[in-house]
Parts: sequence; C-alpha cells; structure tokens
Amino acid sequence: MNSITCAFIGLGKMGRELCGRIGGAGYRTLAYDLDPEASKYAEESYKNVTSSALLPAVKNSAVVFSCLPNSHHVSEVVNNLLQQEGTLNKVQYWVDTTSGHPGESQKIASELMSKDVIFFDCAVSGGPAGATAGTLTAMVGGDHSAFGEVQSIISSFAKNIVHLGPSGAGHAVKAVNNTLLAANICSVSEGLIALKKYGIPLDVALKAISTSSGRSWVTQQRMPEHVLTRGFDYGFSLGLLCKDVDTCMGMLQESNIPAPSLRVTREIIQVAKNILGDESDHLEIVKIIEDWSGETIE
Repeated sequence: MNSITCAFIGLGKMGRELCGRIGGAGYRTLAYDLDPEASKYAEESYKNVTSSALLPAVKNSAVVFSCLPNSHHVSEVVNNLLQQEGTLNKVQYWVDTTSGHPGESQKIASELMSKDVIFFDCAVSGGPAGATAGTLTAMVGGDHSAFGEVQSIISSFAKNIVHLGPSGAGHAVKAVNNTLLAANICSVSEGLIALKKYGIPLDVALKAISTSSGRSWVTQQRMPEHVLTRGFDYGFSLGLLCKDVDTCMGMLQESNIPAPSLRVTREIIQVAKNILGDESDHLEIVKIIEDWSGETIE
C-alpha cells in the first residue's frame, strides 16, 4: 500500500467511483459523505477505503479530494475546516473534482493557502463509466510546480490529464467543454432529424459522419450508443449539465462576449430541464428537439 493517505469527501455517483479508483491504486482512503450509508457502501465495495467522519478523515490525510454538487458546497466544507484548529495541519494538497466555478475555485485556493494547503481544481469528463474504467479526462488548474505531487494519484482515475494553468483554469475549461457538448447534442439532433426526413437510416448516416469532418464524440459515441438505442442512459444528469452551462454563461457575461450560438443552446437546454427535470439524463435534450420536429431519432 502507498504511504500517502487520502481523504475523499462526497460519495455520489461520480465521487464513489473516483474514491474506489484511488483506493484500488493502493492509497489508504478515508471516505466521508453526509449520508453515512454512502460511506459504508464505499468501505464495503472498494479496496483500501475506510468509512470516516469528516474531521478525522482530513486530520489524518496528506491529500484531500472533494466531489460535491458545486463550488459553494466545497467552500462551506473548507470554511468549516479552517475554523477547526489543527485540522489541516497534515494536509498538503486539496484536489477538487467538483464541476465547479473558476472564480470560486480561486477564492478557495487563496483560503487554503493561508494554511499552506495547495489547491487544484480537477474537473473530470467521461461520466461514471469512465471513472469506473479509469479513463477520464482530468482538466486541472493550480500550481504547476506542485502538480507532479498529485498527478500520480489523479492517474488512478484519469487516462488523459491536462494541466491548464492557475487555479480556476480546470473548472473554466470544463464549463466551456460541457457547453460545447450541449451545443453539439442540439445541432446533431437537428441534423439527424433532417436526414431521417429524407429517408436515410440514421445508424448508417452516423457511420459516415463519424469518419468525416462533422464528427464529434456525440456522433461517434453518445448518439449511436445511448440515443439510437433509446436508452438515454449515459449517467450524467441534465441538471448538472445546466449548471456547467450556466457557469459558462457567467464567463461570457464577465468577458462581454456575445456568443449567440452558445446562448441559444443555453435556452434550449433550460427548456428541456424545465420540462424533463434535473434528474433526467442530459441526452434527453434530444426528446425536446424530437417533439418540436414530430420525428424520432432511432
């Protein structure tokens, strides 16, 4: 077993898989979630993972990982720990895998630095299945000179690791990435419906597009595996996608960038969320576009 002890805070669908990968890589991992059953599940399901209360987990760890609903929750946890004298004495690094807000990440990094804790925003892409397989992409912001100290642990769950710049850079790129994903889902759906109106089999059309200039991860994987099958079962919620898109919209607003196509995308997925609900799979955006056209993608 590796001599480094990690704490993992937040054991939702994604968090528990990341926690399991870290433990499976030989790092003693102390797992905490507000729901004690989630911590118990992690302990029973993964190697080298032990259920723990929050304070003992952090006090006994050199590296803290978090995977929470948003940056506000991360900030609340950090502020709570900062008020507990001595809790962060052993902690050297904090790696936040939350799909967070770049500005909030910068504030959290500054607060943790007051205790000599180096913060990395480590946004991940690839869904729970990618986490389970250890094939995620990790988009990382933070001190480049210290990045090598946590890169080996991140590699337990990420195949592609890109250090993008200072604190906030990882979360900024993730927000734009997921907004482009949303735009792509909308545009590909509209294009496929046009092709179906022309009587062209969509599985054949996608094979052609996916080896041509219009290809994307949506045409190559998500449409054929999760939409044509009518499964809509990728495992990433519409509510979480909307949160990332709203983060991107905030970035556009702060930079005074028009970005009309991305703003229209935001309007479409907001309509989808209002109709389908936060917990719907993000690919169910397709159903709204289908309803508007009177055609199905299958």
